[in-house]
Amino acid sequence: MKTTFLLCAAAMVLAGCQTPAPQSVLDSQRPPSRPIKRDYLDAMRGTIKPGYFTKAEISSVVLLDPERQIYAYCTRTAERSNPNWSYIGVAVYQNLSVDASKNDYRCRDKRLRYYKFPELLTMKN
Repeated sequence: MKTTFLLCAAAMVLAGCQTPAPQSVLDSQRPPSRPIKRDYLDAMRGTIKPGYFTKAEISSVVLLDPERQIYAYCTRTAERSNPNWSYIGVAVYQNLSVDASKNDYRCRDKRLRYYKFPELLTMKN
């Protein structure tokens, strides 16, 4: 069953048939809270050097799974060595990050609102 799902997902990616986030998810958008930002900064602390990013933004938080009360948000950053946006999608349960995925295609959804994230730009180790 799991193998079948992974094969189907891989086929969709290769075919370019990635579905955008449902409108109901995007309708739940709210700005990221201080605890959400703090949790992300704590997770990044020690993994990047000060001044590593030239641009940083954090998206609205959306209700990804209403039944299990799982929320999600994205960050996008640009580095000195690569001026293009890099995306990270983060799943949140009870205000704590429980999963993250690099280059999550949902983070590129044009309907998702992003906010400046200066705390990440000025973060110290």
